[in-house]
Amino acid sequence: IQSALMSRKMDASFDWQDLKWLRDEWPHRLIVKGINNASDAVKCAQIGVDGVVLSNHGGRQLDSCISPVQALEEVVSKVDIPVMIDSGVRRGSDIVKAIALGAEATLIGRPLLWALAARGEYGVDEMIKMLKDDVDRTLAHIGCSDINDVNKSFVFD
Repeated sequence: IQSALMSRKMDASFDWQDLKWLRDEWPHRLIVKGINNASDAVKCAQIGVDGVVLSNHGGRQLDSCISPVQALEEVVSKVDIPVMIDSGVRRGSDIVKAIALGAEATLIGRPLLWALAARGEYGVDEMIKMLKDDVDRTLAHIGCSDINDVNKSFVFD
């Protein structure tokens, strides 16, 4: 199974017309993952998708691509659909930074897999608790009591 997953290939023929067809056919919410720039996010919004996930797939396939957080502000400023982010989210401070820059949410991949592999369901529960605690700690350090109140002014380079 592992080698099958590692050797799978993406279908490079899938294009904007295919996405439009999928949107027209799929009556439910449609979120597109793998967006890396504002122009693609705008195209997704024009097609009618319900949200986008900025992602370089954890750097597995796109290791020389920009980090999604680098595109986040521009994308959020150009679309009126939810923008989420993944790739590189490892700490609560990463979550706070993404929310401050306009993300609706962050997705967590590798940390969940590591926790699951190490300790099963208990490990996942503990990892989620650690992230929540780190978000709370980060908010306390920046002087913000509610994650809904964070904005760009709280983000420092």
